[in-house]
Amino acid sequence: MRRNPKLNLVEVILFVLVTGLLAAGAYSRNRLWNDELELWRDNVRKAPGKARPYVNLGYAYLVSGDYERAFETTLKAAQIDPTFATAYYNLGILYEKRGELLQAIAMVKKSLQLDPDLFMVYYTLGGFYLEDKQYDQAETCYEKFIRIYPYFPDVHNLLAAAYISQKRFDKVVEALEAEVKVNPYHSLAHLNLGQVYWHEFRNREKALYHLRVALALDPFLPDRGKITELTRMIEGSSS
Repeated sequence: MRRNPKLNLVEVILFVLVTGLLAAGAYSRNRLWNDELELWRDNVRKAPGKARPYVNLGYAYLVSGDYERAFETTLKAAQIDPTFATAYYNLGILYEKRGELLQAIAMVKKSLQLDPDLFMVYYTLGGFYLEDKQYDQAETCYEKFIRIYPYFPDVHNLLAAAYISQKRFDKVVEALEAEVKVNPYHSLAHLNLGQVYWHEFRNREKALYHLRVALALDPFLPDRGKITELTRMIEGSSS
């Protein structure tokens, strides 16, 4: 009887990863990058032997959605300077765009080896590991990232995705409670908390609180009808 709600719970938490990345991509693509592209094209023409202009031009291509040119340009930067950590980091993102996840992981790991202070790598690498279902590795990356950036948006929710895939529900609650402290308006974190508190711990009071908050915050909540039914069912249950 309880297996289907748990499955839905996993799907909702992992949904945050996908929608978060898509939203970030849409925001970037909607920016006007023509001037930026021309600026770095000019820099490449003036300094064809330097890696940084190629990296910056490659990044401009990346955020404009021209992934093939971004890949070619960024690869050129890595060839000019094989120690340029950012070039490998960007290559990792581009390999992931091409669907070559293992190569993406290898590239961002190499960027971290070249520059251990490139802490954003842990966040990106955690996402790659989560996508590749390497949940213990994702957990390690997110925990390292949180030690440096404890208030970074959504990272606690992504850590919860790694925990829930390992059925470590006490850690799921811990991570999600941290997320709603960072962002009290994170409707999906409240939704996930409400479901975990009910399905795993039968904590009626906390389940109702977080489910009600989720419903109040987001009129377009995933499976809103089912969540409303669940909330009413819990309200009608005995304490």
